[in-house]
Amino acid sequence: MRRTALIAFALALIGAGAFALAASGGGAGRALDVSRTAKAPSVHYTVAVTLNHRHQPLTLHIVGAAARDKAVAHLSLGLADARLMRSPAFLYEGGPHSILSFGGIDWLRLRVDRLSPHAQIFSMLRAVTPSPLLRVVAEAKLHPAGATGVFTGPVAYDDPIVRTALYQLTAGFEFRGLSLRIVVGRDGLIHRFLLTGHTADRSTTLTLRARLFGFGRPVRVEPPKPGTFMDPDLVKLKA
Repeated sequence: MRRTALIAFALALIGAGAFALAASGGGAGRALDVSRTAKAPSVHYTVAVTLNHRHQPLTLHIVGAAARDKAVAHLSLGLADARLMRSPAFLYEGGPHSILSFGGIDWLRLRVDRLSPHAQIFSMLRAVTPSPLLRVVAEAKLHPAGATGVFTGPVAYDDPIVRTALYQLTAGFEFRGLSLRIVVGRDGLIHRFLLTGHTADRSTTLTLRARLFGFGRPVRVEPPKPGTFMDPDLVKLKA
């Protein structure tokens, strides 16, 4: 049973290895070099995106890891959750644990070589990795904030790159007064990310927090057990 609807719902509501982009900045103490973080062979991360509409907060949590040809991401929004995994050969889309699946099928398996590079599922997967966050950092006007490794500054809400990067994580809302704070570790890599903002009428606020860690550590993708996934290509062969 296909579960795209749940993941699309989470991303539409509030969202989330090799991130090919290059940008750099500088300042006293540790230098800010976005490309160094972007080129890390792998990264593990947690992200929390909170939209607070008239004092009613809703938070999407993302826990994941990404490398060049591997990725895992677990999304949770209230009682609902969804999972995405990518191996070199297959991409798996998993439904919520909180809903019983039909016939024990919890996953949809797709062959990577049969998918277009522009397929929606790839866009969704990229949206829940640190890639869009690093694009925001690259566009921000940051300066050292006093403490070693801390940089703060404004982000232009009307910057096309910023708007594209945040579109899925912020449900397409346009947030103004964007302010970014990041922390660079002793390794020269970005470890903390905090972005805040508000809508033009101030009825909704945004708080986006992320922690990046485990740079260079392996990303383990554990394929679902036989009988728990559906593969459209295998279904066609049996037809």
